[in-house]
Amino acid sequence: MASTIWRLKVGPIGVNCYIAESNGSTVIIDPGAEPEKIHAFLNAHSLKPSMVVLTHGHLDHSAAIADLFELLGTELPIAIHPDDAQYLGADGQQTNRALFEAIKAPSYFHSFWKPLPPATVFLSDETVVPGTTLHVIHTPGHSKGSICLYEASLDAGSYGTDEDEGRGAAGWSCIISGDTLFRDGVGRTDAPDSDPVALERSLRKLAQYSYMTLVFPGHGPRTTIGRELSAPFHE
Repeated sequence: MASTIWRLKVGPIGVNCYIAESNGSTVIIDPGAEPEKIHAFLNAHSLKPSMVVLTHGHLDHSAAIADLFELLGTELPIAIHPDDAQYLGADGQQTNRALFEAIKAPSYFHSFWKPLPPATVFLSDETVVPGTTLHVIHTPGHSKGSICLYEASLDAGSYGTDEDEGRGAAGWSCIISGDTLFRDGVGRTDAPDSDPVALERSLRKLAQYSYMTLVFPGHGPRTTIGRELSAPFHE
């Protein structure tokens, strides 16, 4: 069964929040800002989300959770790799503050911080997000618990309507890459929980996927595995 994945660009640094309708379930991936925009999209498409999934714990990918739950009138399970769980719950404030101070962006933390519920679902490598066909790929480097999500078959209209970027996606596979891989770049590795050597290993892992696999990154436009990784890892 093919999945439909929509992109919503949110917040001042252009985080890509994805809404995935997969195997009869709807999940919200990386709700980093603008909860009203996310909520309005769900309502417009008559979607009832069952879970929030985070590609990693950094606040720019999670800050809308509390307000979104208030708009939805319920708290949803939050899924994350256990190595990034400290960005949520009781340790979330201290962990996020330390991160944004380390990368010299404390104003972002102060502008967007709200207490975050703890994670309730833990995702490990080579598992599936519960209720969906989204396969988890552990890709440490940008953070210890960074993950990507692989979908083997997309439905028509996936990725969104911005400049008709969803056209032609039907039947393709995709990887939602968080901040591991971007178009023309990779995730930064100057944070306290980053590791450039681990990131290189993770990129080699992603390079094993088909050249034609679409990449839906955490920031910026979509790309493909072949465009980003074929040269450095397949020579």
